[in-house]
Amino acid sequence: MQVQEVLQAAADRVAASVVRIETYGGVRRTLGADEGSDAVGRAGSSRMEEDLLAQLFDRADPVEIGELWRQKGLAPKDTPFEAEDLRQLGDAVLDRLLRKHQLGPYRPKSGAEREDDVGRIGQGAGFLQAQGASTGLVLSADGWILASRFALSFDPTTVLVTLPDGRTFTATRHGEDTSRGLALLKIDATDLAVPELADPAAVRIGQWAFVLGRTFAPRGRPSVHTGIVSATRRLFGRAIQIDAWTSPANYGGAVIDARGRVLGLAVPLSPSGRDAGADWYDSGIGFAVTLADIGDVVDRMRTGEVVHRAWFGVLLAPEHLGPGAVVTDVAVDSPASSLSLLRGDLLVEFAGERVRNAFHAQILIGQHLAGDPVEVAWQRDGVRHEATVQLGAVPFREREAVTRSDEVFEKPWEGDPPPGEGEEGRR
Repeated sequence: MQVQEVLQAAADRVAASVVRIETYGGVRRTLGADEGSDAVGRAGSSRMEEDLLAQLFDRADPVEIGELWRQKGLAPKDTPFEAEDLRQLGDAVLDRLLRKHQLGPYRPKSGAEREDDVGRIGQGAGFLQAQGASTGLVLSADGWILASRFALSFDPTTVLVTLPDGRTFTATRHGEDTSRGLALLKIDATDLAVPELADPAAVRIGQWAFVLGRTFAPRGRPSVHTGIVSATRRLFGRAIQIDAWTSPANYGGAVIDARGRVLGLAVPLSPSGRDAGADWYDSGIGFAVTLADIGDVVDRMRTGEVVHRAWFGVLLAPEHLGPGAVVTDVAVDSPASSLSLLRGDLLVEFAGERVRNAFHAQILIGQHLAGDPVEVAWQRDGVRHEATVQLGAVPFREREAVTRSDEVFEKPWEGDPPPGEGEEGRR
C-alpha cells in the first residue's frame, strides 16, 4: 500500500472528530511590537478610570499578579487581591499589563492630560492579527471540545465550533491547562464522533505522525502534514515531539498515527515548556500533548479551573551528582520555604520516589500540577525529615513566551540523558 493511501485512510478515521474553531472579538498577538516578539496590541483611553482598573483585574492572571507583587518587594497579603491593589505595582507595570490586555496605554492623570485622547484607539508597532479559524478535537460525544490556548488568547467574545457536517454551535469556555497549552470548550451537541486515543507509553520514536487541521478545510478531509515522532516524554512527560509542520494553521488539530489513532493535540510550546513565540512556527520542532493519560486534568478543566505546572521553589546544585539533590537557595513564600528547607539540605525523596540528582528532582517536580499534595523527604546534618506540602503554580516568568534565540538549555551531563528521562529544561 502506498504512503498516500495509508495517510488518507488514517485521516478518514478521525476526520469527523476534527472541528473548525472561529473566534470573534478580543485581541490577538501583535508580531514585532515594542515589547518584543509576541507582545500585544494596544487600544485604550488616556486615563486610568476605576472601571478600567476593574477590567484589568478581571483579565489578568492571578498567578502573574502574585508574581509581580513579589518582584516589587511588596508585603505579602493576608486577604485576596482586589482591583485597587494593582495600583501598588507602579505605573510601568500597569502600563505593560494594560497594553497586554488591550486596555492601555496607561497615562496617569496629570495637568497635561488631554481630554480629547479619551477613547482614542492606537496601534502599536507591528500588526494586529485578524481573528480567524483554527482547529479543535472532539473529546466526548456530548460536546466537549479540546483546543489550543493559542486560539483563545485574550478573551474572544464569541467562539464558534463548526462540525465537519456543516453544523455550527456557539461554544462556552471552561478550564485551561497552561502546562500543556490546552483549552476546553463545550457545545450543546450530542452523538459526536469520538476518536480513538493512542496509549502514550506505546508511542515509538520514528513512527509516522500526521497533523490534521481545519483552518483551510472546514468540510471533507482535513489538511494533513506529515512527519515522524522525533522524541517522547517531552515537557516533563506531557508531550511527544514531532518534526511535522505545525503553525496556527493546525494548532489544536489531532496528531495521529498510521492507524488513525490520536497521539496528541498539536500545541505551540517551546522545548522548555514555555508558551511559544511566533518564531517557533514551522521550526522543525513541534509538540503534541498526549490525551489518553490526562482524564483527571480534563475533569478539573470541566469545572472551569485554570491548571498550571507545579512549583516547589528551590534552586539545586547541578554539580552534585547524587544521590539526592543539594539545595542552594529557597524562594520566599514558596512551598519549599513552608517546610523550612535551608541552603545545604539534601532533597532525598519527592512524591514517593528517591531523588537521584538535581536534574532528576526537576523532572519529578515538573511532572506535577499546582495544588498537588506531595510527600517530601530531606536530610540535614544526617537527620531525615519528612513532610507533606501542597505545590504552588509555576511563576509567570518561567512560562511566558521567549524567542528561540533566547531559549537556553543546560544539561548536567555530557552525551545522552539517563535512561528513561528524555527531558530537557530548568526549574
